[in-house]
Amino acid sequence: MPPARIVFVTRLVLGLALALPVLGVTVAGAAEAGPAVAPDVVQAVSRLTYGPAPGDLAAVAAMGVSVFIEGQLAPEAIEEPKALAEALEALPTQSMDTVRLFREYGPPADAAAVAAAGGKPGADTMRQVFDRAELVALEAAKARLSRAILSKRQLYELMVAFWCEHLSLGAPKGLAQLWQGSFEREAVRPNALGKFPDLLAATARHPAMLIARGNWKNVVHREAAGGKGEAIDPAYAAVLIHQTLGPGGPQKPADTLALARILTGWRVGAARGAADTGGFYFDVDLHDPSDKTLLGHTVKGTGLAEGAAALDILAAHPATARSIARKLAVYFLADEPPAPLVARLAEAFSGSGGDIRQTLRALFTSPEFFDPKYRGNRFKSPLRQVVSAVRAAGGGAADATALAGVLAGLGQPFYAVDGPEGYPVAAGPWLKPDGLVRRVSFAGDLAAGRIPGLGLSAGKISRDALAATLGPTVGEDTLQTAAKAPAAVGAAVILAAPEAMRY
Repeated sequence: MPPARIVFVTRLVLGLALALPVLGVTVAGAAEAGPAVAPDVVQAVSRLTYGPAPGDLAAVAAMGVSVFIEGQLAPEAIEEPKALAEALEALPTQSMDTVRLFREYGPPADAAAVAAAGGKPGADTMRQVFDRAELVALEAAKARLSRAILSKRQLYELMVAFWCEHLSLGAPKGLAQLWQGSFEREAVRPNALGKFPDLLAATARHPAMLIARGNWKNVVHREAAGGKGEAIDPAYAAVLIHQTLGPGGPQKPADTLALARILTGWRVGAARGAADTGGFYFDVDLHDPSDKTLLGHTVKGTGLAEGAAALDILAAHPATARSIARKLAVYFLADEPPAPLVARLAEAFSGSGGDIRQTLRALFTSPEFFDPKYRGNRFKSPLRQVVSAVRAAGGGAADATALAGVLAGLGQPFYAVDGPEGYPVAAGPWLKPDGLVRRVSFAGDLAAGRIPGLGLSAGKISRDALAATLGPTVGEDTLQTAAKAPAAVGAAVILAAPEAMRY
């Protein structure tokens, strides 16, 4: 139960916010209230970042929208702030790769010996293992939030979040929780703006994915290994097809089974061959060596190379281009993006060999992207809501533990949803009455300095500074209401306003 003061502030903010025309304020209608910032600048900053931090709108206006977009598409040239490096250095597991994480946080040697002998480690031992895994997962969540809040490479961070959901690990399962952070660092981040086939290959082979989606147990026991027969598990094959070809694609049940057979023998453990790295190894004795047919293509029985061939078939399929193109258009533009734009993005994706950067460039330079009817039309996900509020308030992320808890309370804890594509990309599914109340409560807590670890103590958030940071995205009604409220409440009014939930 929050302190009485927070309850008072929250109720007051809720009342003020709900007194405004719910979700009816548009950027164009609010333009008179803020400084003279061009709508294209607002649109570019709103869509390519989690939301403006102090000075962002003015900086982009000065450099020009096209320069800003090209800069965000080349994040490697953008210097990161010292505060971000310090926040990440405080998270020791963030510098550990998959193998080291297992050695230092996985089951102790005696438990591993018991398991290897066919037994099961004791309940207390396993409880301790999962407690350690939760600690590592929490550090991964804190790192993601720190980067989202502080990084200058905002588009890159948005794309990391996009792919972590699109290629979701699903709900925590087994020791996959131990590797959620390394999955993001080793498989997603290096490829978030690269080539989709590379991204697909890196995620498919990562131990976190192998365990979370169960492909590690997808095997065919060949006679040379004891002749125990088949243990085909098509779960990951079905997920992988969904994540590439999309729902309603051309696949048939036979394609899913063929892909499952192609992916047999993909295991988790110490390297045994030149192609085994990062906790992945290929066990030829547990692989189906027969030829397969996937989506009309013959995949010769060549062992591990079959997997690479299958992933290339999936990545290059026209249905994949359409699915990825539409999802990117939804993520950055509208729940129902214009069909001609999606078609052009699919063409850019296919024509570039799945180049994510080129596809995004086609989107951000399209006339549809700056069409006035798409300005301020998106409802924020909980992740975007909390990060945008902290950024607007000028907050840091020295310790994002409490903020990670807030995010869970708002309905979007990291790595917790079980569907094949993670949390919804479309904005509409997040628009729920109970969620709206919790968001207003969060705004009150943030403005009152009640969320630790962000460097935002009581009274530190200035109503006027917030208005200047957010510029014309703050409506005139909100500004007037905030001005009439006590100073400490005025900032909460702005953070809880309907337009603060949109972008």
